[in-house]
Amino acid sequence: MSPGAGAQPATLDPEITGIRTLGHANRIATWDTELRYDGRIRVPMGVKIKQVKYSYTGNGILDITAVEFKRGQGGISQEYEVIDLTFLDDADLITFTLRGDLNLDADARPAYGRKYRVKIEVTLDSGDIRTVEPEIEVLNGAWQKSDPELTGRPFVRLPWDNAWGLTSGNSQAGYGLVTDSGRIPGERFIIDLVNLRQGTAGVPSNNSDHVYYQFVHEDGTPSHYTPTPQIHKAVGHSGSGVANKELLPPIDLRQLGDKTGYYRFLVWPQSNDPDGSPSRLGWDPDKLEDAFQIGSVYYRYQAPKAIDTRPRATVKTTTLTATAGQDRWIYPPFVVRNTGQSTIGTQRIVFSAPEGLRFLEDQVAFTRWSDETQEIVSAGALSADGRTLTCHAVPLNLEPSGPGRDAWVALYPAMGVDKTATGELQVGISLGLPAFAGGQDTVVIEPGA
Repeated sequence: MSPGAGAQPATLDPEITGIRTLGHANRIATWDTELRYDGRIRVPMGVKIKQVKYSYTGNGILDITAVEFKRGQGGISQEYEVIDLTFLDDADLITFTLRGDLNLDADARPAYGRKYRVKIEVTLDSGDIRTVEPEIEVLNGAWQKSDPELTGRPFVRLPWDNAWGLTSGNSQAGYGLVTDSGRIPGERFIIDLVNLRQGTAGVPSNNSDHVYYQFVHEDGTPSHYTPTPQIHKAVGHSGSGVANKELLPPIDLRQLGDKTGYYRFLVWPQSNDPDGSPSRLGWDPDKLEDAFQIGSVYYRYQAPKAIDTRPRATVKTTTLTATAGQDRWIYPPFVVRNTGQSTIGTQRIVFSAPEGLRFLEDQVAFTRWSDETQEIVSAGALSADGRTLTCHAVPLNLEPSGPGRDAWVALYPAMGVDKTATGELQVGISLGLPAFAGGQDTVVIEPGA
């Protein structure tokens, strides 16, 4: 949806009249009844948050008062942090994160689950009071064969306190995480896959071995790290132990060319039936409403005042499949994003190929983010063996990526596959003279007929 499309009148904007929900722990098992909430409010200039309270049992009674922590300090009690303060011409935007214990349906029941609206109240030092009631679905943490069909669907844990045994100590640091540089250290995002039916013979959904996950920006667009929900192997288990947890590696949002702002970490637990086919009791990665949000990150990079004119870029690569000796040409794609502070103009680009592959044209075609339907061709020179294509002046004219702008150029040289090609072959790209960025596509060769 384009900016402003379907926009509500300003008087109905939740940032102005209440609290805008950026994300929250929306679906949890009875094992992990904890509150995680990220929100944003628009206030008159200079107004601050005075107090934050919430309902411990989801009954509307505001019986827990959260303590303010400094931004990025982290903790495992009932706390809130102001993670960003943005100054507008006529107002301030306050983005905050809230964490704490809950007591929602702690007793296991035969029913599948229950939904609660947990009331959160923010009092401003102006006397204004803002409220919001995010919905939380609590899943039964026990299962037996006589239970209704949906009971015992797979779930992922909501990490809390220090229970997951990380070297950093704080297991829940992957919620309300703040990064100024765009870099997210390892041991922040935890995937712990539970299937209460795991290993029970003869019942549907009795094996879980993977999940799908994705980082999604507050405007609905995915991170470049996860352009689509990504599959991740995990060991499903039926007990409450944490030995089978999976940790995501470090991630650099700035290097990926991601925009600043708030990202939800979404996970879709999966399961299989006894015959190995996907179970209908798993969660559908094509449905956002099926996702468990088990983490969040707020990326608020600010460029230094001194403009760095050196070109910087990332190259997104991929893997293709081809058949030895095939007549059909292949077009390995290289997607370039500008991660520097100035526009990347006309550049020398060199493509290289190993034995078994060769370039077929003395030119390269590319498309741009501004108009994907328009193909641009830039002249080049082929080496005698066809394994090097040098384009001395490719007009990339690539703007820096930034908030609300995802500028990219996709280059795809035409290539042929020799009958002698075999194995996994790498096609390379080098940008600039001297080179400032590069990458390699992989071409997996299948035997010819």
